[in-house]
Amino acid sequence: MKRFLFAAFGMLMSMAAVVAVDTGAKAEETPLLAEHGDWQAFKTKQNGKDVCFVSSKPVDSEPKNVRRGDIFFLVSYFQDGSVKDQVQVLIGYPFKTGSTAHISIDGKKKFELFTDGENAWARKAETDSEIVAAMKRGAKAVVTGTSQRGTDTTDVFSLKGITAAISAVMKACNV
Repeated sequence: MKRFLFAAFGMLMSMAAVVAVDTGAKAEETPLLAEHGDWQAFKTKQNGKDVCFVSSKPVDSEPKNVRRGDIFFLVSYFQDGSVKDQVQVLIGYPFKTGSTAHISIDGKKKFELFTDGENAWARKAETDSEIVAAMKRGAKAVVTGTSQRGTDTTDVFSLKGITAAISAVMKACNV
């Protein structure tokens, strides 16, 4: 349950960042720390503690003819050390109930994620760390899932800049 709460918090923080960046809202809500390649680094506060995360949008999505909301890949870090390398995918539609999503890094490393609503996460922190390590060595991450309506989707995320973006948030949050 604790893991799910952190993940839900990560989603809320990422959405605040998206709104701040996309609409020009007050930058102090979730300031952009840096942009590295296809990744952005953010820092905010929650209960007086720094919370940092990196975010990226897909460079390609299939099928093209389906309506979806915002799609993001996120990795979160909390200053207090309770969250590190937490992977979350916000997919832009409700996943099929009870389904799993999958991440493949360069077609070599494959990971299973549990789904809830529009979000997917690794079940264990150790898996998060394995995913992040593979992403730092990789060129692309491919996320696949099935919507509540039964549509299979594929989102491709460039990993260009992920290592620098993660370094920026780790430094900013003293992780």
